Amino acid sequence: MSDTNSKQSTDRYTAAHPSTGGMIGNSAPMIELFRRITRVALTDSAVLIKGESGTGKERVAKALHDSSVRKYEKLVTVNCASIPENLIEAELFGYEEDAVPAASEAKAGLVETANGGTLFLDEIGDLPLSAQARLLQVIKDNEIRRLGSLQPLKVDVRLVAATHKDLQRLVAKGGFREDLLYRINVMQLEIPPLRERGPDILELAEKKLNEYCLDRNIPAKHFSTEAIPVITSYTWPGNVRELENAIERAVTLTEDIEIPLDHLGLNTNDGLINPSDISEPAEKDMSLKDYFQKFVLEYQGHLNETELAKKLGISRKCLWERRQRFNIPRKKKTS
Repeated sequence: MSDTNSKQSTDRYTAAHPSTGGMIGNSAPMIELFRRITRVALTDSAVLIKGESGTGKERVAKALHDSSVRKYEKLVTVNCASIPENLIEAELFGYEEDAVPAASEAKAGLVETANGGTLFLDEIGDLPLSAQARLLQVIKDNEIRRLGSLQPLKVDVRLVAATHKDLQRLVAKGGFREDLLYRINVMQLEIPPLRERGPDILELAEKKLNEYCLDRNIPAKHFSTEAIPVITSYTWPGNVRELENAIERAVTLTEDIEIPLDHLGLNTNDGLINPSDISEPAEKDMSLKDYFQKFVLEYQGHLNETELAKKLGISRKCLWERRQRFNIPRKKKTS
């Protein structure tokens, strides 16, 4: 088969196959990931997805579910880091009436809700030890016990877990059960970081750029010739999530159809050019001080301080400090 035909075959595979989960990937690491997803999806074994923050672990879990025999049932996603520790057992395993404060009626947990389908536990390294013990019962005995109940309930779920943490190190520190690690790590999928995905980077960036323009109903934009080589060679420590944030920021700041390098907020030497790191104006067409000032003055009329900080990728405290440093007062509200 010629190289051209091989490339066309690869494109058809990644565009149409459910194992992509909507992910873009024609690089060798991603093609291998798609193939492994296809093979693992045929089993009902527990899967542990590993990868740096921002690589798209939830998309891989969706690809597994959509490629499996459970695809017509529910995929229930739980971010273990986002639920308070005192509530997570009730959320996961449910409770009977009066078993938890202010519970006027019984409620099924998320594990029970996923019955017949797939349960995806993201950031499982943040799951408290008490909840880990209950989860182990689900895996071993295929049953749960709601809080306040003595009656076990049979469940049939496929468990998919994900983490960016070193679970072996957590086990050594007593923060994660070793027996649970063995149970969830039957199959393992490793997502490559964005910096190792070569040609995928620009393809993904252009796709996200087009999506943001369509979502905002604005004319299509394109990256400048100066921006393209930086996009493809940047290390992207925040991976796909960082890329998405950079493009959203650039679309917000760019009035013309061509997106300049400065508006992406990337540091070609090391990491992000972030307003929170500004100390001296940069020697560029638009200094970092001007960049910050222009954005704040232009959008503070219809964005609150929390929204402004989020768009700039900084905390509210950093936003306040930079306002003081650059003498940018907050816009007074009018009655």
